[in-house]
Amino acid sequence: MGNLKGFEKEFARIGFFIPPFVNFGTLSEIVQALSQTHIESALQKIYTPGHLASMVVSRYPQTPIVKQYKIIISESIEAHFLGLNHVAVAGLVPVIEGTARQLHELFGLGNARKLELKPMLTALLGYAKNETNRLKLGAYEEVESMLDSFDHYLKRYLYAGSDKYSLADKTNRHGITHGAYTDIDYGTPLNFYKVIGAVDVLCLVAKFQPFSPRDTPESLALAMYYLGLAEWKERDLRENALFLAKEN
Repeated sequence: MGNLKGFEKEFARIGFFIPPFVNFGTLSEIVQALSQTHIESALQKIYTPGHLASMVVSRYPQTPIVKQYKIIISESIEAHFLGLNHVAVAGLVPVIEGTARQLHELFGLGNARKLELKPMLTALLGYAKNETNRLKLGAYEEVESMLDSFDHYLKRYLYAGSDKYSLADKTNRHGITHGAYTDIDYGTPLNFYKVIGAVDVLCLVAKFQPFSPRDTPESLALAMYYLGLAEWKERDLRENALFLAKEN
């Protein structure tokens, strides 16, 4: 057992955070990526149809506060697999802030609506770290590193001023929600992986469950549906175009 300080530094360097439910081999692959495109490819191995389906079926609906956003999360994931990543990302960004503020109040940390966003997040994640260490939950030193990594990411990237965001992917709350970013600025799978990863960390804060849920018949069926969405979309558009061409 030990902390993940080395990974903290490496994930800060690439503009991401230590994601939950991931083994050391995959973490190493992510931080060794040489570009944002390579990071996206590494993260695709985490946020698979199977993993996301199991979260939709067995984690998001059962997690305090997060369960209030289960439909929004589910719809955003479906949009991602349809290739509609602008919609997927824009749907999840408010979920992150809303979940964090409600958890802040649930844990008795005060009225989150009266606090600036960054101090509120620092208080929430500080509380989560203290509780993890106090209760010695799981590999608590690793969890502390994960939460520190997440805190850095939120302040340095997701909630930075849109004009100060330094990475090409533009996963930034202010730029997206205020309309400063247009079609060309974001809407990639990488944007989606970053925001769904943030939701997953908040699941861990809300209820300490360090492992992803097991597959179930329902989640496997949903994963198969996700796998077919992109193909179905292309096939349907192609068939519709052929039909209209024949009609004309």
